[in-house]
Amino acid sequence: MKIDYLDKISGALFGGACGDTLGHPFEGFLREKIYSNFTNFKLFVRENRRLFNTYTDDTQLTLHTAEALIHGGGFDTKFFISEYVKWLDEPPIGPGYGCLTSIRKLKYGLHWEEAASNSGGNGTAMRVAPIGLFYCKDIERLKKFALKSSIITHSHPAASAGAIVIARAVAFLVEKDPRKSFSSEEFFKIIISSISDSKEAIWKEFIDILLKVKENLNIPIEAGLIKFSQIGVKSPYFIEEYLGKAFVHPYTLSTVACAIFLFLNNLGSFEDCIYELATAGGDSDTVGAIGGSLAGAYFGYKNIPSELVKLVKNNKKILQISRELYSRFAEKYSSF
Repeated sequence: MKIDYLDKISGALFGGACGDTLGHPFEGFLREKIYSNFTNFKLFVRENRRLFNTYTDDTQLTLHTAEALIHGGGFDTKFFISEYVKWLDEPPIGPGYGCLTSIRKLKYGLHWEEAASNSGGNGTAMRVAPIGLFYCKDIERLKKFALKSSIITHSHPAASAGAIVIARAVAFLVEKDPRKSFSSEEFFKIIISSISDSKEAIWKEFIDILLKVKENLNIPIEAGLIKFSQIGVKSPYFIEEYLGKAFVHPYTLSTVACAIFLFLNNLGSFEDCIYELATAGGDSDTVGAIGGSLAGAYFGYKNIPSELVKLVKNNKKILQISRELYSRFAEKYSSF
């Protein structure tokens, strides 16, 4: 199969923006509360378009990551810092505290090693998809630059592990034909290998979590979300009142685990997949953004319904950034 890389790049950027947009109104709600609003989510979206009027910082920072790669012709720390600082003027939509404070410090001239927050939040996994796209043919650089892109703002090893895993997952899915199935065994082997060369305890813990997701792919969606919603979260951050409920925690390991679980359980169509991701509960916009980038990389832009494309604000801008990123990618890998 000849890969249409423009379609895949556009799909991943739109997929993330779409999941973010659909999940945003439900951020902070239990899954059971979300589902009390409708019996048919597609119809609910159609009848309540004004509710889905924006994406959040997840998409904003993903687009800035893409712009940094475009302007730098690949990863260059100064372009990443410049783009993330520009985000402060948009202004940020629903930003995480760790990300916001570290980028404010960058704006005022602190070196990134001093500015980075010791946060294990999902703020770097949510924005990393463009690195997975751009370096899908150079996996060593992909891992290196996914890590570097993460530690600019988040020094915590959970954040960097999540960023590497999602970038590697995107690269894997770009090469797959949605008309054919792929091996979940191979998928997990690939993403686990991307973080298996470290003695970092949290990276090893993350591998164990990913193996648990693989072993439990066949359990019901609700049961899986309850199982993985706060996996890896330690006291005092564990939310006791949501024990036994579907409420995805913003900790990187739990968010990524839930996004992967939902994606792999909804490979029939982009539309079904994105609706399930965006209604996960808890940090729904980020589950939607991360899982949406996986779904978009797999299904491609051509398989995203036009109704959903039109729902996403600045869709023409996103398409233009997708084209520019593809152009840079094509320059770098002109022999593909």
